[in-house]
Amino acid sequence: MPGLLCVWANLPDDAITWYEDEWLPDMREQNSIHTLHSQYTTNGFEGEPIGQLDSPWPWCAVYDVPDVRKATEACYNNRNFPPEEMLAGPLKTARFDTKTYKELRRWQNGGWNGDPTQIGSVTLMEWRALKDKEQEILHWYTTYLAPQVSSSDQVLRFRLFELDNATVLEGTEHSTTEKDALHTYFTAVEFDTEDWPWEYVIALAENEKWREYFEGQKEVIWQISHYLVKKCYTEAGVFDIDKDVSSDESPPGSSAGPSSG
Repeated sequence: MPGLLCVWANLPDDAITWYEDEWLPDMREQNSIHTLHSQYTTNGFEGEPIGQLDSPWPWCAVYDVPDVRKATEACYNNRNFPPEEMLAGPLKTARFDTKTYKELRRWQNGGWNGDPTQIGSVTLMEWRALKDKEQEILHWYTTYLAPQVSSSDQVLRFRLFELDNATVLEGTEHSTTEKDALHTYFTAVEFDTEDWPWEYVIALAENEKWREYFEGQKEVIWQISHYLVKKCYTEAGVFDIDKDVSSDESPPGSSAGPSSG
């Protein structure tokens, strides 16, 4: 079953070059089809409970994986941990929150050929619904909300996932987080620009069902963060992403260039 492996990282400044130039390419080769290296950006909800995810760290690596079970198993393989001497030295103050998600549904822009270098930003949303309302809310989410948002030309792909596993690596300490303490569902929306399609966001906020289910954190508990993609790691190489160029205005792949690093 396909899915995502997401790593939220809190890194010391002097480790970022190592992370981008050495660690992410190696982990992409080991674990994923492609990887988006992204940085948190403001979304208008700063200071509110919904304005950040459980892992509020500035860096997020989104690995597209062909088999989520293998990705979860890889979270416990020492091959996928930084070297012990780095964890005890340059990375002793770092933290890596890793979660794997199995894909439930996807909605993809018919004009997009799947080229990940066209992705300029990603919105990630964690949420869970009251048990007695869960199926009703899921039905509305998959029959109205997802198709509505994904109909925007700015949206390349909208995907719904379910949490599979969660771990934390802090210094040399590695632990598993109980799933019951976390959100059940995870939404990943990939855009060809750096901003949200605000006309769709406003329309959604005015929807009666959205207000019933999502406002006030009563029937759905949710959190959201928005990230600008810095680099895309693929089998073909590493690409720096120019977030100011929309794929609507450029031929496929022209919004990114191979990194000199």
